[in-house]
Amino acid sequence: MAELSQLAKALGRIPSGLFIVSAGSGDQATGFLASFVQQVGLLPPVLCVAVKAERPAAQLIRDHAAFCVAVVDEASKQLMGHYARGFEPGQPAFEGINSAVSSLGVPYPSDALAVLSCKFIGEVAWGDHILFAGEAIDGLARDESDPMIHLRKNGLSY
Repeated sequence: MAELSQLAKALGRIPSGLFIVSAGSGDQATGFLASFVQQVGLLPPVLCVAVKAERPAAQLIRDHAAFCVAVVDEASKQLMGHYARGFEPGQPAFEGINSAVSSLGVPYPSDALAVLSCKFIGEVAWGDHILFAGEAIDGLARDESDPMIHLRKNGLSY
């Protein structure tokens, strides 16, 4: 195996959280494990989510003008395995887990540490990802636990 470049190593030291991003509604709803999520505004509160361009969730965010971000902690880390591979369109992304539906009609895993419901406000294509911005309309926090933090060994790949 080739040694990682210094750039890849340096990028891998940028910490991120672990999140389940969900989009769509009903039988078309989906979710995936994400780490490229950041709050980028205070008034109004705005989140930015980077979604791989070919993920089905990208079009669902546009079509439904909404998405949810669920924060993973130690108590909800089983969600990572459930959502790690993502889901093909029409696959039941919420089957077998506890879920609820946000005020914007998007389902989310209800065992997460916290959940934010976001109204889609814009997007920018950047490299192999699309940055979706959403205004946080409402949120829920289960308790005061700490979110899980993720560090990559290689900042140039998952």
